[in-house]
Amino acid sequence: MRLYKIKALFKLGVEDLTKNPNVFIYIIMPLAFALLYSNMDTLPKDFTFSICMLLNLSMVPVALMGTIIAEEKEKNTLRTLMLNNVKSSEILFAKALICMMFVLLNNILMYFIIGFSMDKFIIYQLVGLFVSFAIILFGALVGLLAKNQMSAGLLSMPFMIILMAPIFIGMTKSKIAEDISTFLPTDAMMTIFTNISKNTLSISKVGIPLTVISIWLIASIILFNIAYKKVGVDN
Repeated sequence: MRLYKIKALFKLGVEDLTKNPNVFIYIIMPLAFALLYSNMDTLPKDFTFSICMLLNLSMVPVALMGTIIAEEKEKNTLRTLMLNNVKSSEILFAKALICMMFVLLNNILMYFIIGFSMDKFIIYQLVGLFVSFAIILFGALVGLLAKNQMSAGLLSMPFMIILMAPIFIGMTKSKIAEDISTFLPTDAMMTIFTNISKNTLSISKVGIPLTVISIWLIASIILFNIAYKKVGVDN
């Protein structure tokens, strides 16, 4: 990858994003929930943060990344980049950096809003970043499959609902639903967070969740490259 091209793509993406304030709704919503839940003394802080992190990683990477890529397609910028021999990895990395910046900012702000102690700050943030990167790539896939920004918003909804499933599955008390949920990266993240909060973090406890997240990461990379090549051929 060529760093100068990534830097140029990053700057272009940030400039375009500031002209589209609608996408900031997805960024603000997790913070709003964090503020709301932080005032509920009946909820444990570790549970509150896990839920807010789940909302953040279900909404921001998918919707924001999908919108950014779809906007590039809508303006024919993506086609121009392809014709100028810009690699898919360079486009993906630059746009992913933009999304990662907002995801990380939200994660940090939510941590302080909820009032967690600093002794677990780094481990929570590292887990969040690992999960968010796998999800961001699926957001990029949504953007490639969408015809425009509006359709990107519609396509991102099913992904966001699926990623939020662990919140609702816990209420159903269905063993089958819980077993299916274990294949989601967000559910794997919640499992790791539970072990962190209980001070039971070990390889044996988080080995399966980390494997699930890694599989999602690998699958998203493969699917993105397939979709990127298809868009390149079609255009």
